Amino acid sequence: MPLYTFIMEYAGGTHVSQVRASSPKSACVKWARELDVSQVEGLGVKSKQSLIDQMETESPAALDGMLNAWCTTALLRGELALINLVRTAQ
Repeated sequence: MPLYTFIMEYAGGTHVSQVRASSPKSACVKWARELDVSQVEGLGVKSKQSLIDQMETESPAALDGMLNAWCTTALLRGELALINLVRTAQ
């Protein structure tokens, strides 16, 4: 299964993690479910559920001119989270 690297910019912090999934869309959902919100200042259980819900309903957009790179966003506690994901070679 492909490995995806996630880079999330949120509330002045950068958070990086990886998941294995069959597609960019399923990677987003799995990443949101596995995200350790204790490592993200200002996020808790309700914010995590909101992130999961948003990842389940939105699809990441391919970045123009890039290979195996996508972007998506989420609104968490009134702040924009910019989420980039890259299919990562092992």
